[in-house]
Amino acid sequence: MREKGIKAERPVRSGSIAVTDYKALFNDIKSILKNAQYRAHKAVDNIRVQTYWQIGERIARDEFKHKNRADYGRKLILELAKDLGITRALLFEIVQFFRTYPIVHTLCGQLSWSHYGVLIRVSKNIVRKFYEDQTLQNNWSVRELERQIKTGLYERVRQKGELVGRRQPRAALPEKIFKDTYNFDFLKIEDTGSEKTVEDALVRNVESLLLEFGRDFSLAGRQRKIIIDNQAHFIDLEFYHRGIPCIVIADIKIGRFKSAYVGQMNKYLNYYRERRKYKWEKNPIGLIVCEYKGEEEVHFALGGLEDKIFVAEYKAKLPTEKEITAKLMRTRRSVSRQ
Repeated sequence: MREKGIKAERPVRSGSIAVTDYKALFNDIKSILKNAQYRAHKAVDNIRVQTYWQIGERIARDEFKHKNRADYGRKLILELAKDLGITRALLFEIVQFFRTYPIVHTLCGQLSWSHYGVLIRVSKNIVRKFYEDQTLQNNWSVRELERQIKTGLYERVRQKGELVGRRQPRAALPEKIFKDTYNFDFLKIEDTGSEKTVEDALVRNVESLLLEFGRDFSLAGRQRKIIIDNQAHFIDLEFYHRGIPCIVIADIKIGRFKSAYVGQMNKYLNYYRERRKYKWEKNPIGLIVCEYKGEEEVHFALGGLEDKIFVAEYKAKLPTEKEITAKLMRTRRSVSRQ
């Protein structure tokens, strides 16, 4: 992207300035300009958020003063929109913004007005706070925030039986990180009949994959080769999670979960623990991601390995609200029987 007022980089005549020195100078100035533009944009957006909050507070105060007059608030906004030249939709959104965030000190300077425009559509406070925290932790764009809400990240986290906002013991840290279901709708592939097809698509969309996996994940490699008894084995995807910190080995499987996957994964984890782990790291963790899994099959297959191997499903297409609700009900019934 070309900066306004800066011409494109051009060759420098010999005898005047060294080409390498000029390139370094040019790139430094370009970086300074981009940073300044970003800070200026951020400052303007913060002012917008504060201004809209004040407008919302002032309108709400006037509405309260005339609360006995039916439909007063709606008529007031229609008049203000006409006289101020502001759209009615924006004014209604501004008032909703104030009602959602009635305490100005709870506003965050890292969130843009566009972020807040998405968040105020989330009706439940605990759910909204969850998405606020995730946006700040993972530096989500507005588009990514909308995607995570649409794909029901909060509901998918709850499937693990996790209460959002409750402090978890240290031993449960991995359970806060790994999800029960991963949304791979960004793959945009018609045929998921091959594990290599899915893996290739994940690597091509590595930015979306890391956003879906969550904070502190980085992709360390794919098809990592290890030798056991002179036989070559290949690890589908190798990640690193610096918050634990440990290596995360991921196996991508098509079709239904099989108990044999656990034995294979455990063998790889033992190898990594003895041959690849640094002393200051925690033991590696395995993640098996398949299309379908049976809760009982997973439970009995793991049998004591739940803290080192996690099993999740992936969805190449978005589940419906009905499917999410049905799965939550099945999980609750399963927990109540235990």
